[in-house]
Amino acid sequence: METFIYQNDIVLCMAGLLHIRVGKKIKDEMEDLIGSGLFSNQAEIVREGIRELLLKYQEHLRRGK
Repeated sequence: METFIYQNDIVLCMAGLLHIRVGKKIKDEMEDLIGSGLFSNQAEIVREGIRELLLKYQEHLRRGK
């Protein structure tokens, strides 16, 4: 298992799964998005966020940094 710490958030990687611990403010914002019907659950929000971030960095690399 690998453990990474990013600005008070903990990410644990094991068997292809990520376990992410976020602060109360982020969790509350996620719950607001779920309550609005935009997302079904927290996992969906995290997947979408990671997807968008990866696309952003891939584009950055394509442009030559």
